[in-house]
Amino acid sequence: MEKSQAGQRFQNYERLEIEGKAVWVPYPVRIPEFSFVGREGIIERALAAWTGFDSLVPLNFRLYGPPGTGKNAIVYELSRILNKDLYIINGHQELGPEDIACSATMTSKNTVEYVASPLFAAMLRGGICFFDEIGKAPQAALDPLASVLDDRRTLTSVLAGIHLKSDERFLFCAALNEIEEEGTGLPGFIDERTMPAIYVGYPPVQEMEEILNNRLGLMAGLWSKVFISEFKDKVLSPRTAVILLEYAYRLYKIKNGNSPILTEKEIKEYLCRAYRDIDARGKHEGEGLKDEQKEKKSDAINSAGFFVGGKDTIH
Repeated sequence: MEKSQAGQRFQNYERLEIEGKAVWVPYPVRIPEFSFVGREGIIERALAAWTGFDSLVPLNFRLYGPPGTGKNAIVYELSRILNKDLYIINGHQELGPEDIACSATMTSKNTVEYVASPLFAAMLRGGICFFDEIGKAPQAALDPLASVLDDRRTLTSVLAGIHLKSDERFLFCAALNEIEEEGTGLPGFIDERTMPAIYVGYPPVQEMEEILNNRLGLMAGLWSKVFISEFKDKVLSPRTAVILLEYAYRLYKIKNGNSPILTEKEIKEYLCRAYRDIDARGKHEGEGLKDEQKEKKSDAINSAGFFVGGKDTIH
């Protein structure tokens, strides 16, 4: 019975014995299946940071930029290119040091078993650990990363009494929002260990259109063409653009079903209706960036209105 309950609870975990202790180790995440578009410069920089030329140890880089600009998608693509398993930690205020290393669970027989973090699993198996929203994690929770991201490449769980040396194939990267990067920033010991810092900005118009056509399948074509024409002067992230266009299409479908193809004028009307709903929630124009931040990047807007891809820089 206990085994059955444990199996249900940890169906996405593998039970291993590590240093004489029972540890549930998570399996890698499933990579979304979609074709990646653009961002060649960022991909090149990330791969350069991770490549062990002349016996050099891989660097631990971080991506930063406005929400919805594709930081996660870039990491997914890197995982596909390198054919490596991906493990993701999501940063939040309640995160603790043992959530980064190894937490404990009590079985029905009052015995203790341990639950490894995605970081632990990536180090053990030689995969990629992606720390998303690292800027939202408390500094105390990041303390275990000090020995992980320097030459020691080790992770210590005080709770489990396990000292893990990473597989030599282990890679690490992180992501945070632009406000966090340029505001209080990361603690010094993390900042120094996650370089280079690569900026992920808004894509140029042509790339945005390719992203929409790629993600929207059957509804692409005329819909994305009208969208680009109508919203070229708005600063929209790819995520917001996809949601807005999908929502407009749903508004059309729920009213018209499988009626003949709409005209450009009618598509524009549905797009405007959708935009009003998104605008009312404050989710347009840079996913809620403050006015002064919008102004700060105004020089990066091209003649068509979208943020240009050339703003992707390394600091």
